[in-house]
Amino acid sequence: MAVPPPDESARAFFAFHLKRLREQRKLSQPDLGRMVHVSASLISGIENCARTPGLVLSKALDAALGVPHFFEALHPRLLEETGLPAGFTEFADAEAEASTLKMYENFVITGLFQTEEYARVVLQANERPDKIDHLVATRVERQELLYGEDPPMVIALLDEFAVRRPFGGREVMEKQYTHLLHLAQKPRASLHIVPADAEICPEGAFEILSFPESPPVGYVESAGGRGQLIEMGRHVAQLDVLFEIIRNKALSAADSERFIHDLLEAL
Repeated sequence: MAVPPPDESARAFFAFHLKRLREQRKLSQPDLGRMVHVSASLISGIENCARTPGLVLSKALDAALGVPHFFEALHPRLLEETGLPAGFTEFADAEAEASTLKMYENFVITGLFQTEEYARVVLQANERPDKIDHLVATRVERQELLYGEDPPMVIALLDEFAVRRPFGGREVMEKQYTHLLHLAQKPRASLHIVPADAEICPEGAFEILSFPESPPVGYVESAGGRGQLIEMGRHVAQLDVLFEIIRNKALSAADSERFIHDLLEAL
């Protein structure tokens, strides 16, 4: 993968100097990853301009490499350049490291399950045209974690309204429903539809991330694509209880698959 020159973008500048400083200190990608508590693949992704680092990781890299406020100062430029909301990059970094993802979505099909065509239509509604291509690419890149050698266990609760809401016409929805049926067959994915008569009101979408050796964290979405990463144990536990309440109202995996198949047939 060809890495763009450092003067092409803030992301490329960040990647160039991360690699330069790491090699200058004779650190491998796994070495640096251990120092800042992330995987070697995440360090590699940042150096290849395939991943956008979060603010917490940027500060950790400053400390590990002995360059106070260098990467931290670059982070606002990264967000400005990519159009990603503040807080999302920390969430994406955590999501890539998680062993289990539990998610609830009540407005659109969750980004991790969107086809490129569906994602483009969804994002076009609220984003500047010059940012769409990058945002779609970022969303598609994020989905690579589902297809790795050791993918996380994913338990997704999708509200019936979110699944039924049409975006982009018949062709886009046909491809999206087919993709959901494909994901439902994956051994480490469990997809459940929350029916319209479930009589629940969670008031927003959220996700809970669990890790092999650290406490779980939560992520709560809000208007405009913004969101908040939640690390306080009590609040994460409350989200987990809410998730189980919703799951108890959801259809079984088999019934959910039939539900999506019926939607596909009805197009």
